Amino acid sequence: MSTSVHAERIESLTGVRKTIEEPVAVEVPINIYVNDRYLITLLATPRLERELALGWLFDEGALQSLDEVKEIAVDKNDITVMTKEPLQEERLQVVGVTRILTTACGLSISKFLKVMGEIGKAFIGSDYKVGATEIMRMVRELDDQSTLFKLTGGTHASALFEEGRLVAFAEDIGRHNAIDKVIGMALQSKVNFSRCVLVSSGRQPADMVLKVARMGIPILASIASPIRSGITAAKKTGVTLVCFVREHRMNVYTYPSRILT
Repeated sequence: MSTSVHAERIESLTGVRKTIEEPVAVEVPINIYVNDRYLITLLATPRLERELALGWLFDEGALQSLDEVKEIAVDKNDITVMTKEPLQEERLQVVGVTRILTTACGLSISKFLKVMGEIGKAFIGSDYKVGATEIMRMVRELDDQSTLFKLTGGTHASALFEEGRLVAFAEDIGRHNAIDKVIGMALQSKVNFSRCVLVSSGRQPADMVLKVARMGIPILASIASPIRSGITAAKKTGVTLVCFVREHRMNVYTYPSRILT
C-alpha cells in the first residue's frame, strides 16, 4: 500500500528545483491479541494483517500447531487469535520487555539476550538440497514480484519456495514483517517447510534466522548481508544461510552441502 506525497526535487548539477508528487510506503500499527490478551503492536504495511499475526505467533514460538487455533478475528487493525485451549504463560512471553516493534527492527538488550538464548533449541536436519542456479532464479522471482518496492523504494520482500515453486510472497516496510506474512500464508496452505527455501531482501541477524529455524525451513537466502549473530544462529540451528545473492554469485556461510553446483 502506498500514498502520494509532494517533495521538492533538487538537481545538484544544474541547480534546477521543482515540486514533484511521488508514492511512499504506508505503515500502520497492527495490534495482536491471543485469547483477548494484548501481546504486541507491529508497525507494518496494511496488507495481509491476518497472515502477519499468524506468522509472527508461529515463528516467534507462541504457537506450535494450527490445531491449536480456534479462530482468527480481524477488526480493523486489531487481530485476535483464539485458541482451543489456554496457552501456557511461558509461550506468551515471546515479547520480552518491548511491546511495540518498529520497522527499524532494533532489539533491546534483554530481547537480544533472549534471542541468543534460544539458539540451538530447534536444529534442522533436513536433507533438502537445491542448485545454486535455482537460488538465483528465486531471487530474480522475488525481484520481479516486488512491485511496491519498485513503486516506493521503501519496502522489503520475502518469498517462500516449496520444491522450487513459489508458494507465498509478501512485501512490507519491515523485513521481519515480510517473513511473518509469508509464513502465515504458508501455514494456511499446509506447506511442507522442510522442503522449502525462504528468500529475503533484508540483512540477516539472529532473530531473522531464528524465525526460519523455528519453522523447520532448511535454507535461507538473502540479497543482503549476514550479521555475525545470524551466522551463529544458522550454525547452531542447522540452517543453510546464503547471502549476497547477486550477479551470478553468492556466499554460503553455513551448511554449504545443501547448495548444489
